[in-house]
Amino acid sequence: MGTSFESAVRTGLGDWPRGTLFLAAVSGGGDSTAMLAALSVLRQEMGFVLRCFHLEHGIRPPEESRGDARAVRELCAGFGVPCRIVSIPPGRIAAYARRRGTGIEGAARLFRRRAWNREARRTGAARILVAHTRDDLLETLLMRFLRGAGPGGLAVMPRERGRILRPLLGLTRSAVLSYLEERGISYRTDLTNGDDRYLRNRIRNRLIPFLDEQFPHWKGPALFLAETQRLVADFLADEAARGVKWQGREGVFTTGAGAFFSQPEIIREEALFWILNRGKPRGGGIFSFPGPSGREKPPLPDMPVKGSPVPRRTSLRLFTRGKSSGMDLGPVRVARKGDRLTLSFRESVFPEGGFALLIKEPGIYRLKELSVKVISPREGEDCLRKNRDIKAVPVFFASLPLVLRRSFHDDFIMRAGRKEYPSPILEGEGASGYAGIITAADAGGPAAFIGRKGEVLLRRDKGAAEFFFIVSGGINVQ
Repeated sequence: MGTSFESAVRTGLGDWPRGTLFLAAVSGGGDSTAMLAALSVLRQEMGFVLRCFHLEHGIRPPEESRGDARAVRELCAGFGVPCRIVSIPPGRIAAYARRRGTGIEGAARLFRRRAWNREARRTGAARILVAHTRDDLLETLLMRFLRGAGPGGLAVMPRERGRILRPLLGLTRSAVLSYLEERGISYRTDLTNGDDRYLRNRIRNRLIPFLDEQFPHWKGPALFLAETQRLVADFLADEAARGVKWQGREGVFTTGAGAFFSQPEIIREEALFWILNRGKPRGGGIFSFPGPSGREKPPLPDMPVKGSPVPRRTSLRLFTRGKSSGMDLGPVRVARKGDRLTLSFRESVFPEGGFALLIKEPGIYRLKELSVKVISPREGEDCLRKNRDIKAVPVFFASLPLVLRRSFHDDFIMRAGRKEYPSPILEGEGASGYAGIITAADAGGPAAFIGRKGEVLLRRDKGAAEFFFIVSGGINVQ
């Protein structure tokens, strides 16, 4: 079993150059413990470098969460794997969930992804390894089906998306437990896994055992359904992007009404979700956008959580069927005036004096008096070689998509394990503050802070940056 399990993990990793650094996200539970154990065996054969990261969420009782952290540290010491543990102050995730009107699990997932991305940038990891199994895939599929997801929600969980890589996705939870038993490796059990107040736990503990008993062969067809829906979602996204062209920024987007309503109904819906998920502001004018790859759609465009600014598909359908010339959909208004279709976010979402510019691909962009040139890593390295003093070069490093927006007091950059904040700068005689600072943020959070004259005040370490951004205070960047 050991050899076959490790072979399956090797296949799940794929081919990588020797010396590649992987960051394993380990909770201490069975799945991530088995992943770390297999990776510690494979690293010599495959020639990769392995590091471990554990996040203490501050949600569960301290004795439990600290026990998890201690177990992960001891596990890594036994395998000879460098380990870093980061703790979130108790109550912070719960407070965020209350503020946003989301569930604790959703908020914890957001904090977890941010922490993973920061650690990956800090260490220069090529991929973040997450221990999702085939059982997780099926549980997620059932959750989304019960919530009425469309093709994007029912699409199969990908083995790789952006920085995330799931080497155990082809393995079952029973295979994980057999591997741990064979090797005599203990693991932690999260007591909340038995709490049926959570939908995933009800599906795992009640629905799946029922399906296994009454429909023993259901899993294969369900996985085939998910794969089919992935193909459908990709096709619809491409057709929507090709058939409906949006223009605008800062919360107001328009397209030709004739072209829009000439599309099939499902394409109209997908076109609206496309702009909703790429242009919607969340929390003080921060725009959301797809993952680090830049191409993929957000995974759940039609499954908003409580408080989400994205309306449900059933609401949008009334408008796409032409039954209304205008509708208020929560924080969004969509309206048809003559031959123009306008989608606008409510003004209350944007603070006074707010602004934002979304950058999705290489090129030259302008925001007020600033210009930003986006270039490839190779071109960026050439630029740095020509300038001996990097501090004097107005350049920063980030992934696409990226948004330029006004800065907030709680914006910071993680460097060498420390939070760093931009120093307030003057804006007008006798006035100082963050109003004169622009934040450049990608999927991992702030990447740089820029003064209104184009000076880069603070930037994230380069790490595994996918693009270079050169800032200029003039109109043109050569």
